[in-house]
Amino acid sequence: MTTGLLSKTRHNTFALVIVSLFFALSGCTSTQTSLSYYLLHSAVSSTQSEGSFKSSADSLEKSTPLLITSITLPDYLKHRGLVYQVSDTNLHISTTHLWAEPFEEGLRKTLRDQLTNDNLVVLTNRDYQGESAVELSIHISDFVSTFNGNVVLKGHFIVSTEQPEKGRYPFFIETTLEEDGFSASVIAMRRALAVLSTEIAESARAK
Repeated sequence: MTTGLLSKTRHNTFALVIVSLFFALSGCTSTQTSLSYYLLHSAVSSTQSEGSFKSSADSLEKSTPLLITSITLPDYLKHRGLVYQVSDTNLHISTTHLWAEPFEEGLRKTLRDQLTNDNLVVLTNRDYQGESAVELSIHISDFVSTFNGNVVLKGHFIVSTEQPEKGRYPFFIETTLEEDGFSASVIAMRRALAVLSTEIAESARAK
């Protein structure tokens, strides 16, 4: 009788240990580091909102129509985690600081807003009806925040029209981080894209 009582007591003790471990693990899970999400484009700073754009016909009469045909990115920008270059040879891809949308989508939105401010009408494949437009393809080889305290954006873009010749324009842009942190990196990336959009606009109008 005593043996049975001891066995039952041990069983209850074991069950309590399992339950305690379960709640302990649940507590650890609930206190994990929270995730932070970032937008490459600015949702508030554009001089024109979606609803205040002029009609397409009026815009095309006064502005240069531009169709972005392709954007090529390095593999490390296809992850949702923000990237930081920690040395000459190593990159760190964050698991807690993430893009709120695919990087290419944010890049297209940023370029659209900034090129619109430069008096270009950025068309989409859906909007494009075959009218004469400058076509743009962008190849980005690097776009990263570095251990030197800056953001590096380099690659080339190709501008083409109905004329047979195409213009190939390399770019190498550096912007300084005003402070540490991923938020500062995103702001510096926006500034780099502003410089790039100005170069694209000048080249497109020259065509």
